[in-house]
Amino acid sequence: MISPEIMELVIGVNKIKIWISPNISGTKRDNSGETSRWLPESRFVRKLVNGEKVPRPWLIYSVSKRSVFCSACLLFDVDCSFNSKTGFNDWKHAGICVTEHEHSKSYKKYMLTLKQRSDNKNRIDQDLVIQTETKISYWRNVLRRVIAAIKALASQGLPFRGSDEKFGSPNNGNFLMLIEYLAFFDPFLKEHIRKLGNKGSGSTSYLSKTICEEVIQLLTGKISSIIVQEVKSAKYYAIIVDSTPNISHVDQLSFVLRYVKKYGTPIERFLMFIENSGHKGEDLLVAVLLALEFFSI
Repeated sequence: MISPEIMELVIGVNKIKIWISPNISGTKRDNSGETSRWLPESRFVRKLVNGEKVPRPWLIYSVSKRSVFCSACLLFDVDCSFNSKTGFNDWKHAGICVTEHEHSKSYKKYMLTLKQRSDNKNRIDQDLVIQTETKISYWRNVLRRVIAAIKALASQGLPFRGSDEKFGSPNNGNFLMLIEYLAFFDPFLKEHIRKLGNKGSGSTSYLSKTICEEVIQLLTGKISSIIVQEVKSAKYYAIIVDSTPNISHVDQLSFVLRYVKKYGTPIERFLMFIENSGHKGEDLLVAVLLALEFFSI
């Protein structure tokens, strides 16, 4: 890769520089007795009968040759104007020629061959690809169940962790208890717990407190961003702060925003706890301003 837009394409022993994103700044051609012409950016897009516009990924531009080529014709060494030594650079007739080439039998034949060869079934690493995709699908299914359990507990304001982190223990907390309950009706999750449930640290199971806390943080960030967007849309809002000690007798300042949505519905949203903010007015002011700066409100 030479730049974000330019890459090298090797055809046999030949190497040419091409771009994928249309950048028509280098396509200017000065014709004798005629005005200068550029390759229109619209040539890289095809307009369908229903008006929809789709890109032409087969049409590539060579920076070194200042011409366009057909990727399929280049790869299969097809003799046509889009695979000559100089490429195609007749910008005056580009619209007609590009369309005609796109409807030619050779183009359709080799584009279909290229698509078939790019299919996983025809790849030399087919078994490796299937194995990788199977593993990705497996862990996504595990995460889907874990996230559902976390959302259910968080929506009810319930604690997650118990005094230990083992399946089968009566003191493993609400999260593992809920996972065990789901596994009672879910053979996939039941088998996953049997194989990896109590493996301990160092093994991947997506059922540990580390993953649980990471998912909670990701969900928190997503929800906070939605609240901030609603506040910015409402423009006017009120701030509610209140200091309350937690179970460890550490003061926490709860930071709440109150605003009105588009159709007049009043909303109160809790955003965060601020620890050890102090009890003086100046301390509260600093805490509020830092919270607003943190959320870019």
